[in-house]
Amino acid sequence: MKIDHKESYKDFGNQFSVDGEIDGYIGKKELLEEIVDPFNLELIKGKLVAEIGVGSGRISNNLLKFDPLKIIGIEPSKAIEIAKSNIKSDKIEFFNIKGQDIKFENKFDYVFSIGVIHHIPEYKEVLKKINRSLKQEGKFIMWVYGKEGNELYLLIFNNLRKITILLPDFILRGMSIFLVFLTYPYGFLCKFFPLPLKRYFIGYLNKLSFKHKRYVIFDQLNPSFAKYFKKKELEEELYEAGFKIENLTHRLGYSYTAICSKFK
Repeated sequence: MKIDHKESYKDFGNQFSVDGEIDGYIGKKELLEEIVDPFNLELIKGKLVAEIGVGSGRISNNLLKFDPLKIIGIEPSKAIEIAKSNIKSDKIEFFNIKGQDIKFENKFDYVFSIGVIHHIPEYKEVLKKINRSLKQEGKFIMWVYGKEGNELYLLIFNNLRKITILLPDFILRGMSIFLVFLTYPYGFLCKFFPLPLKRYFIGYLNKLSFKHKRYVIFDQLNPSFAKYFKKKELEEELYEAGFKIENLTHRLGYSYTAICSKFK
């Protein structure tokens, strides 16, 4: 069976059709504040904001709590219907298009893309489109998977994903439930020993409910495309897209948060 990585966004449309809730810890604004730190979300008050890859709407839902002028939500998959049902506000407008099809230029004060760019095969093109959509003084805030700190994880899951992307969703959900049970003893041991992904478990995964742990694991096994950026590679990609990195944080030892501005 041939996998079309360019259609990876459809994986998430199917996923959010089942796991579209935005409740619990993963839906709290405090988590978003942690992810984008040191960016101050109070800065978006009264500003025009865009989110690339809205998914089920949990990020945009939290951005609305900081009172932006308006949010433009970009989502190419059928998950956009889930986001519309989760967010009831006249301050958000949805566009059912791919990131590389963005036509906005010099429009937004802030653009967010949280956990999305690493699932887009054409991420280079999308980054350039985001750059063009920003006002000259605008900011781009992005969170992506990092390669540093994930070496053991990638050794296991990259090979496992070659199989799981071929499986029907109901089987994959069953596997995810089984793996959730394994996270509890491992997460407990992380409190006492310097195990791989210790910071990730203590700082994030251990805080999730069983339901949301299953969602996170499914999210790791389901996508047909997932890129893990090395720090230097990420810096180079952002530079090539026209961004100046103001801050790059290695978050919990497994991912990167980048706060960027446009070159003058």
